[in-house]
Amino acid sequence: MTEENKSPYDYEYKFVGDQYKKDYILARIAEAERAHFELMVDRLEETHSEFNEWVETIQGVIQEIDRLKFIYRQLGGSFGSEFINNDG
Repeated sequence: MTEENKSPYDYEYKFVGDQYKKDYILARIAEAERAHFELMVDRLEETHSEFNEWVETIQGVIQEIDRLKFIYRQLGGSFGSEFINNDG
């Protein structure tokens, strides 16, 4: 992007490196996945008065996860081996 086409919101980071950015996005993805899990644990019946709001919330969380994954990939991250469970 040239200087004349540069967005007024762009900023050249001096102290925020690529690894920090990736780690930050991964942490945000993990937070969103936990939120999704919590919503699924507290799943509402279709007859519940707040079911439609619950569904919209679930859809919003999934959209946010997808958005964050897109950003992560733009930063050069991949989802190959990051999530290997080493608990045994």
